[in-house]
Amino acid sequence: MAAKKYQRPNALPYKYRGLVLDEFQRQALWHIQNNTSTLVSAPTGTGKTLIADFLVEKTIDARQRLIYTAPIKALVNQKYREFFRLYGKRYIGIVTGDVSHQQTAPVVVMTTEILRNMLIRDDSRISDISWVIFDEIHYLNHPERGTVWEEAILFLPRATHILGLSATIPNAEQLGAWIESISQPVAVVEHTERAVPLRHMYFNSHCQAVESEDFLQAMLEAPSLGTDTKGGTLGLRELSFDRSTLNNYRSRGPFTTHLDLVHYAASKRLFPCLYFVFSRQGCEEKAQELAAGANYLSANEKEAVRVTIRRKLQEAGLTANDIPKYGIWQRQWLRGIGVHHAGLLPLVREITEHLLERRLLRVIYATETFAVGVNMPVRTVCFDTLIKYDGEELRSLTQHEYFQMAGRAGRRGWDKLGTAISRIDEVAPHQLPTWDEDDVEPIRSRISISFNMVVNLLSRFTPKEIEVLLHKTLSSFQNRQGVLETRSASELMNDFNEKWILLQRLGYVEGTELLSKGNICRNIYVQEILVTELIASGLILELDPADLAGLAAALVYSPRSGEPPFTLSPPRWMPAIDVIHEKLSRVDTKRLATPFSLYPAISPAITAWAKDLTLREVLKEHPLDPGDLVSVCRQSIDLLRQIITAVTRTSEKDKISESITRLDRGVVRVIAN
Repeated sequence: MAAKKYQRPNALPYKYRGLVLDEFQRQALWHIQNNTSTLVSAPTGTGKTLIADFLVEKTIDARQRLIYTAPIKALVNQKYREFFRLYGKRYIGIVTGDVSHQQTAPVVVMTTEILRNMLIRDDSRISDISWVIFDEIHYLNHPERGTVWEEAILFLPRATHILGLSATIPNAEQLGAWIESISQPVAVVEHTERAVPLRHMYFNSHCQAVESEDFLQAMLEAPSLGTDTKGGTLGLRELSFDRSTLNNYRSRGPFTTHLDLVHYAASKRLFPCLYFVFSRQGCEEKAQELAAGANYLSANEKEAVRVTIRRKLQEAGLTANDIPKYGIWQRQWLRGIGVHHAGLLPLVREITEHLLERRLLRVIYATETFAVGVNMPVRTVCFDTLIKYDGEELRSLTQHEYFQMAGRAGRRGWDKLGTAISRIDEVAPHQLPTWDEDDVEPIRSRISISFNMVVNLLSRFTPKEIEVLLHKTLSSFQNRQGVLETRSASELMNDFNEKWILLQRLGYVEGTELLSKGNICRNIYVQEILVTELIASGLILELDPADLAGLAAALVYSPRSGEPPFTLSPPRWMPAIDVIHEKLSRVDTKRLATPFSLYPAISPAITAWAKDLTLREVLKEHPLDPGDLVSVCRQSIDLLRQIITAVTRTSEKDKISESITRLDRGVVRVIAN
């Protein structure tokens, strides 16, 4: 690596914000002080955030500008509130697509998608940025969204420094070498030790919670199996499991429940406990079961909970009547129990997070979104299962997924040990997982060539320059190093050319010159071909604002497993979609832009909300989780803002603005303050 060699400095403090710095933190700070781009790979919970905070403070003091990116809006909002409290309104801005405030402030927090979109369009608002922080930069490995991180890094100006913060990744040096190959020297700082050691335990009715070898010996010598381990001298690999042994194991009983595990955690003083369940309904059902018999808070703590809830409602401008199932959530909070998943109203999740932060919750049942969206450690992490449905199949957790969640266990300065306990009733003895952070899956390129990328690149570069750019991708870099799953530069260029040819046939470009539809497409980042065709057809002028909101929702919503794929009352804009699909199908013989991803069944609910119905009225007629309604409304606002940038007629802009206003109210509204 060409980065400067680290030397132990005397100038840097051994403490920052009252915390003693670890050696890897001091290394990172030294490189930052020397204006060297830095990639930090360290386990979850070891203090990477402190490095980012130091850089933010340094940037403000130096009167420079910085962008802080995070993978999801919840994390962006959390950082915005944190920086706002520390530095005040003058210095902090936020941009998430549906929320925009102080865009030219010294420090602006935003989703990585927003940064990518600004970079690819050469947005002047980020021309003077000195640093970009990529929090959770290992999202490069996300199958669908990883391309966003790769493109953002690829399009950054060469003079802009990068601070990348990652959970443990085995190929950090390779990632640093790629970034260095396209920009400037990069220092790679790797740390493998956890600030709080993490122990991995397994739980069932035979032996409660023990580590793997003790678990196996106790389980296999149980009367229901009768396996001889020679007094524990035989290890797992030396034992043989015939069919009858496995059948005996699977048919044994009784199985443990979440209540058994939570009661065990309580008896061993392992609270607060974050209990992961891979379904929203499962989280809510288990919280109600626990709350039926458990009450963990004192009278003073209950009063603190009531005060917190009242204050949060007042800050949001809402009442208890605005919150579906409010009585259930309040009863659980008052017993020290919380629920956290994406289907809840943002305010419910925020109250749960705040109560946990104030140490007023003992048990939180959560889906895995908590592990990414909320940076709050606990003493113990529990897994209801080590098997999840990923949208296509049931499979075991990967090493990365496990450590993303288990890594929340262990609070620095509070706990000597973090504990992860897994219920493994459904795991056969020979399938008992072994967790090792050294075995976390490496990052590989996930880049994809979108139509939006094609028109934006054609607007800025010649075909030869585009070919050179694609040679600089992580995909091309890794392909040259023998990572076979990645695509070469020539394969990426072929993909680009195919989409370029189709765009010419559709009248988006003429040669390299963008036409009217091409300029529209430059501004659209969701279903860009379908949305561009809808705009070009003049449909926006034909729809009223409420129907326009319903159309936007159908374009952005990703249905969950089991949701009905149709509506009995097709929206009035469906014939226009059919016409566009038929037209494109004749030209798009390789199916590069078709079929569309469209979900009309969501439209009636969002149209009803846009017609000023209350949340309870909407949910009564349309079975939808409250958090999903808020989420799809905010995503619809994001898309409508893209469209308003793309259209030119004042009448269209006015109608879209009214549609946004109708959506952006009540529980949906986000206030940046």
